[in-house]
Amino acid sequence: MATVQVSEAEKVYILHGIRDDLRVDGRGCEDYRHMEVETDVVSNTDGSAKVTLGHTAVLVGVKAEIGKPKPMIPNEGYLEFFVDCSANATPEFEGRGGEELGTELSNTLYKVFNNQHSLDLRSLCISPGEHCWVLYVDVL
Repeated sequence: MATVQVSEAEKVYILHGIRDDLRVDGRGCEDYRHMEVETDVVSNTDGSAKVTLGHTAVLVGVKAEIGKPKPMIPNEGYLEFFVDCSANATPEFEGRGGEELGTELSNTLYKVFNNQHSLDLRSLCISPGEHCWVLYVDVL
């Protein structure tokens, strides 16, 4: 991910906040933001959810389609991710900023979920080498 430059004054501000158990928004260091989860919010998907945490909202839709297994793993299905960081969310996402972050997040999600330790991808196999479920996960 992109490296964030923090000035000495910002470092002192952050460290004093930690010492005094105070965040910028007035919460204590261990206080959590209010979270809301809504499901089935997008009608043309097989599953969807909207999660709101503080002032951040993430919308996820999942579509399942029958596909062909990858040759190297003929007895597994797989997931494909697409993350769109909308320019409407923050000016930082204008131009290619959101596109680069979206690609990086998509790649990270792929690494996390397309392995046997996170999800049993064999359960997505219909017939080895012939058909499998492919889950397309779109994140906004």
